[in-house]
Amino acid sequence: EVSRFLSSMLTHMGGVALLVLFCSAAMPASAQPGGGAPQKMAPPKWLDDEGKDLFTDLEADENPYNEAACETREKLLKKMAGKGDKDASEHRARVLIGLGLCELKKASWSLAKRRLESAISEMNMPSEDFMLQNQGVAHIALIKQAAVFMDKHEITQASTALRRCREIVDRNLKKVLKMVHKQMGQQGQAPPLELLLEEIPGYGKTGNYLPMIIKQVPILQQEFPFAEIVDQTLDSLDKRVAAIDTSLKAKRLRLESKTKGSLLYVRALASEAVVPAERSAVAQELASDKFSAAFKKEVASTEKGVTLVKRTKEGTGCKEGKGMDTTCKALMSIPDIASNGFGETRLVVVKAGKQQQLDACQTNANIGILLAAKDGASITVGKGADPLALEAGKPVVIDFCLEAFLDASTSVPVLFAQAWHPEFAGLERTTELRARSKAFSLSEDDVKAATKVVNDHAKKHWEKAAKLWREGSEGHAAVKQAFLEEVEEKKKQDEELAEAKRKEDEAGDEERKKGLEALQKKREAKKKAEEEAEQARLRRKKQLEEERANRDPWLNFPAVLEAEKKLEELKEARRDANAKLEFDLSTQLTKDISAAERDLKKAIKKAKKEHKKGGAPAAASDKGGAKQEKKGENSELKALKKELAKVTEQKKKAAESEDFAEAKRLKAEQKELETKIKKLEL
Repeated sequence: EVSRFLSSMLTHMGGVALLVLFCSAAMPASAQPGGGAPQKMAPPKWLDDEGKDLFTDLEADENPYNEAACETREKLLKKMAGKGDKDASEHRARVLIGLGLCELKKASWSLAKRRLESAISEMNMPSEDFMLQNQGVAHIALIKQAAVFMDKHEITQASTALRRCREIVDRNLKKVLKMVHKQMGQQGQAPPLELLLEEIPGYGKTGNYLPMIIKQVPILQQEFPFAEIVDQTLDSLDKRVAAIDTSLKAKRLRLESKTKGSLLYVRALASEAVVPAERSAVAQELASDKFSAAFKKEVASTEKGVTLVKRTKEGTGCKEGKGMDTTCKALMSIPDIASNGFGETRLVVVKAGKQQQLDACQTNANIGILLAAKDGASITVGKGADPLALEAGKPVVIDFCLEAFLDASTSVPVLFAQAWHPEFAGLERTTELRARSKAFSLSEDDVKAATKVVNDHAKKHWEKAAKLWREGSEGHAAVKQAFLEEVEEKKKQDEELAEAKRKEDEAGDEERKKGLEALQKKREAKKKAEEEAEQARLRRKKQLEEERANRDPWLNFPAVLEAEKKLEELKEARRDANAKLEFDLSTQLTKDISAAERDLKKAIKKAKKEHKKGGAPAAASDKGGAKQEKKGENSELKALKKELAKVTEQKKKAAESEDFAEAKRLKAEQKELETKIKKLEL
């Protein structure tokens, strides 16, 4: 069924290949509650392995517009770039639409616009007007239009585009669910269709049926998240507009209803309390000389109010013999009045000195137009507002969702017409007429007649009427300016944050520089200390070698030195073998070291014997020098011992005189002299 639906759609669209964009294949037989494994679109064969993995990850993501999924789309788009395969363009369009929704979710209107424009280009459509005439793709053109308007801060136009988009998505969802329901019925397991449709507001996440069905129908896996993002964007706009037009909050509290009754709240649809007639196409029709003259004539003798048009049908005041034939005929020829299912256009006779309150609106998608038959009446709209005089034959447009009171100094007949709000689109009007036909007591023929009036008028005049409504509007200008100021404020905050971060980075760089300089100094100091320690070690080593040579001259014999060198090399080799875990080599080296140690002992023993016999010419040739050195050492030793005796005596006297600080200093000096003496005595 889904395949036939898409095939017929493609035929109607002139053969444009968008099958991949909306659905992968016919819904499997398991597309029923509790049946079958989840159905996913297979990655195109022309993608490389990494691209296929990205495609599969994206299809498997239960939240297709979270941050990770959006990053995956960015990578996948790069993998698809430049591919000329048969379905490459459709796949790129699908990814680009997803990226556009990602940016829309982040309120990045400019990026969303570019992404969606690229997607439409990949879809190879003749024009956006062509797309708007085809329900299967109209929502893509509308979401792109919304991004364009938001980028220009045209908030009311963006809101209208978003609401139209949401209606199209809702109709597409219902159409698919009807086909799914039909196929389930053929298998003998189908819940009532009404139960499926009732779960649409949950986006397939809640309910008894859709959470299971959505796993089996790829098109629903795309359309429900699409609808959710549109709703989130609309809700956000509604709150922001309500912060500017504070009356919206009260309207929402009174009019919002989950049932399709006689009350309706339309998101982000605002109106000024009083609007000049020049901005309303309906008011201009009522202001025409022909209508004004006929109205004044027919109500001249009227003393009692009557209903002229009620919920798209003529009221009791239009019956024969009531004398309102020309007025009623003229009113029924005005589409925005005649097709208004919420409205009740009537004649109000305001008595002298008696204030009369107008009925409150049933939807903020309506406006009121007042036309006085003669002078003497005034209207007050909103609490604390000043009265506005109603001139005979000159209509005034009001927001009658606010409290509105009529006053008169004499009896004045006033026409109170209720018409569609100019920015409430034809698509929205027909949807509400069909959905609320029972509440409005409209027969099927009544609904068809009213929707025909709406559609015929919308094709030719709706956009002109909406444009006229916005021209010179202080309310629209205030909303646009407020949004623009928000953008400027955010830009300013971003710049301040960037500047603060730059300064922080600079301060961090300075601190880092100071830290590096301190670290360099520490390294230099450490290196210097290591060099001094190495020099001290070498001096000590040299001293020890000299002391050993003086004490055991035979240890400097070439044979002994050669044996020591060999032993040290073997030990170093064993350390390397142990570090490399070469245990066999280490074992062998241990044996070699043992043999080398025995050889060293033999060499030392032999050298000692030779020294005692007067051998070792090198040692003998240095005999005179050694004797002279020893003589010098004995002289130094005597001087040190003499100094030690002197210091010891001074320390003793300091202790006896209780000069403990001096005694402590002399004690340290004594120890230092004793150490030097010991070294010389070695």
